[in-house]
Amino acid sequence: MCASANPVPTGRIDSDSIYYELYQKSIELGTWDANKLVEKVGFEEDKEVWDSLEEDEKEQWARLISYFIDGEQAVAADARRIMKSVSSPHFDRSLEKEMFASALAVEEAKHTQFFDLYITNVMEDKFPQYKIDNRRGGIQIPRTEACGAGEMFERQGTLQAQAAHGGNPADIARAATNYHIGVEGILARGGYYLKNNMMQESPLPLLNKGFQFISTDEGRHITFGLEVLQELIEKEREGVPEYQGVQKAIWDQAVEDIGYIVDTAYFVTNDVGDPLNADFDGVINRGSNLAGDMLFNTLELEGASARDFAMAASDAVNEAEGSTYDDVIDEYEHIYSQRMAGD
Repeated sequence: MCASANPVPTGRIDSDSIYYELYQKSIELGTWDANKLVEKVGFEEDKEVWDSLEEDEKEQWARLISYFIDGEQAVAADARRIMKSVSSPHFDRSLEKEMFASALAVEEAKHTQFFDLYITNVMEDKFPQYKIDNRRGGIQIPRTEACGAGEMFERQGTLQAQAAHGGNPADIARAATNYHIGVEGILARGGYYLKNNMMQESPLPLLNKGFQFISTDEGRHITFGLEVLQELIEKEREGVPEYQGVQKAIWDQAVEDIGYIVDTAYFVTNDVGDPLNADFDGVINRGSNLAGDMLFNTLELEGASARDFAMAASDAVNEAEGSTYDDVIDEYEHIYSQRMAGD
């Protein structure tokens, strides 16, 4: 962010705070409008490409997009809890954090809006049950329920609720790790890797443009989460009693989440035959690098082992290879069919 030549003095707000800088970037750079984007680019070219795809190619796109749809809705719903947890007395200053968290909430809602517009106008044939709101009798999309992402989003809601309602520093650390490192830092960014590869085989210009805006927003969210975690870690390293166990909480949550993430990557790629060359091995390597950069290079976690992390990922691959995802999809599609018939 370019600093103003003549900054306006502030009072209660710390304008030198990294959280204030992130807030300003959201105000300046996060103002894209989902409705205007779809009006400007249009659905026509994407729909033409979509209609030309083979059924297994459509299925692969549907598996990727399903977890983004449900993921964005889940993080949008939990944003209000983030606003509450960052105002916790366990943080020295909270105003600037709350300001950024309010911007994060708007951005996550906008991401939800974009995917809603897109699948309704382009991919509706693969999502007949989508319009049943999961707050009004619906559930996560069957493909999301079938893979690790579905479990990860459900876990996210529990962790964020614990952090927001009187959570201690370890609770807050677990929630931030799951949300900002697991969901946004690895699962979503791994999804961008898959998307980029799949676009080489089936270019969908509107979808690609939306992803570009979303990934820029998410970059700020990840930075925010890492800063929050670093604050908690610093208190632990200073020996403050109630912060002891923060690094263990971060590590334990990261290891738990990697299983969900690897399972989701396998579900989107190898399980469907990878007709669009999304590249399972490549995304696993990409995810490992992202995790290592955040956990070891940025946070410099004590007691964390790259070998243990790799073993957890390897175990998840073995489990994924034996999974029966289609049976789960069929089960939840049957549930949805019954609910749609009831409506």
